[in-house]
Amino acid sequence: MAACTANSPDGNVSEASQPFRAEFNADGLATILSAPPAAFDPVEAPPPVPRTAEQDAADAEFMRVAEFQNSVTDEVQALADRLRREERGNFQTLHYDNEGELGVVFEFLRDGPSTLRKYSRNPTFRGETVRWSQEELMAAADFMWDTFRDDRVIQSTGVATQVVTAQISVSEDEFRALVKRKGVTLPEPVKLVFHAAPVVPISNPPRAALQDEAVPAAVAPHIRIFPRHDRPAGALNAINSRVKVVLKDGCFRAADREDALVLFPFGAQLFVDSANYLAFGSAETPRYARVGEVVTFMGSVHEVDVPELVNPIHAACGPGKVIKVEGLQSASAQDRQDAVDDNANALRRLQNSYGLDEAQARRAMAWLDRRQEANRQVTEDGIALLPITAAMTIDTPPRPVMNASECPAGTSLVSGLCRTPEGYLRPLPEWLTEFLEQDR
Repeated sequence: MAACTANSPDGNVSEASQPFRAEFNADGLATILSAPPAAFDPVEAPPPVPRTAEQDAADAEFMRVAEFQNSVTDEVQALADRLRREERGNFQTLHYDNEGELGVVFEFLRDGPSTLRKYSRNPTFRGETVRWSQEELMAAADFMWDTFRDDRVIQSTGVATQVVTAQISVSEDEFRALVKRKGVTLPEPVKLVFHAAPVVPISNPPRAALQDEAVPAAVAPHIRIFPRHDRPAGALNAINSRVKVVLKDGCFRAADREDALVLFPFGAQLFVDSANYLAFGSAETPRYARVGEVVTFMGSVHEVDVPELVNPIHAACGPGKVIKVEGLQSASAQDRQDAVDDNANALRRLQNSYGLDEAQARRAMAWLDRRQEANRQVTEDGIALLPITAAMTIDTPPRPVMNASECPAGTSLVSGLCRTPEGYLRPLPEWLTEFLEQDR
């Protein structure tokens, strides 16, 4: 294919005759360095559902558990330290029993009840004799990782009370067959948890674009590879990440991550949207992202070095660092939705926490936004810094109070905060006091 020369101002081909907006080299390979986000209308949050009796009961139970744990934590810590010294090899660990009659369970390999009574007469403390030591449980978890690491079927392991939970990313039949082929016996403390996921082979490396059903036929000749992970993501870090995903000479790269090559999440697809942009997904669903814009996802960005995954990418695109992208949602759309959600939550907080009616709360938010916009700071190099939004200020938690004497008249101390008989927080924030004085 001859190189195209008639481009739009953003560098993308605009002719309808092209399979999608891009620059194409003499070999037909596409380059997309930027793309505008697709239109997206944020959804207004529905009014909050009234609290149920079950929710109130759950909150009360949470407070009951918290109060118990706070009342014994110092005693528990001192006793645990003593048991580690004087019952070394016998005492293992402890856990709080938060069901029914609250208590603390101390685990021993031998004579749990009688051993504990030598050190404490607290009726809420209970000694139990357990079968597995902490070393044996950790060894069982290590066995699962050491045995199945190269097969990439373990999502995570967790050590709890006398059990090692192993999250498995393939079906039970597939995993049992793998265990049989390896000729191993799983440790007795291990409990397997299988997740509903599409059945995939144990080895399913990325394929060339022309052989990949996730790539439309009209797109495939113009990219070298659309590499996707062959396993679901499993447990992810509770962090939001962003990556600008571009296309350079048919290879997907992270423009803001030193042009690292990109491995896409399990099940990712490509399509061409109604405006002729190459995009991620199978249709124009809300918040879909286009190639050339920033995507956002839950989880941290990490380098991938599994040969089955990176070797095909390097074969198609040459050497270089490969990073994993865990999701393909438009960061621009997410920001717009977050702003709407944040404003709705802030509006409710003004009403529920401080007792304003809805009209007054809306006026307070508008007033605060205007004031903070006027206080926008400018750096030495002339760059304007975005002010803190009203929603961010309103959601700032109040300072905890340690003594009821610090509470204003007419309020009482409730769980570290001063509240009126109606449940509203006091004192009011300084900005809210200033607003109310001029809003009369």
